[in-house]
Amino acid sequence: MNRDFEVKEYYYKKFRDQFTEFLRKSDAHKHPGKGTFISIQDLNKENLSHIPREDYVLFHCALACTILIDQVVYTYFKNDYQKFQQMTLYPKIEYGITNINVNPWTVTHSTIDLNTLKQFLEFFVDDIKSFFKENKFKEATWDAVRMAMLSDKDVISGSRGEVLKRILENQHNNILTKTI
Repeated sequence: MNRDFEVKEYYYKKFRDQFTEFLRKSDAHKHPGKGTFISIQDLNKENLSHIPREDYVLFHCALACTILIDQVVYTYFKNDYQKFQQMTLYPKIEYGITNINVNPWTVTHSTIDLNTLKQFLEFFVDDIKSFFKENKFKEATWDAVRMAMLSDKDVISGSRGEVLKRILENQHNNILTKTI
């Protein structure tokens, strides 16, 4: 099976149901106006037991990416966050019940290889690009979101962040090449 197809199929056909079941099993709680918070400690075998072994890596990649884009919109586009949050229902993962957000790359721990993460990120960047182009936000345009990610050291740090940085830069360079 084509890996790009597999990633897209997983995200659109399995992730939301698996995520909803994970939420049900976890001690997720809501903060008014901020969304759903889940403790990183809830990412354990018991709460993830419903996820088939073949989906485990993609679940973590999808969860990391949804956390990441939620954090970016919340941090840089507060005027658009309520609309974004209502549309996506993406969670925040926190350390314990501290209200301190986990760096999304923590969710992709060392067992997820960079090639798999790269394939997922390529899909996800295309997906969020379409999302921001189709849904008109006041400030959170695709270009603004892309630049916010590229300028946030937590987003682009470490080997996982470097993968995202290269994808975002390459996408921009490809657009420039096509317009020249």
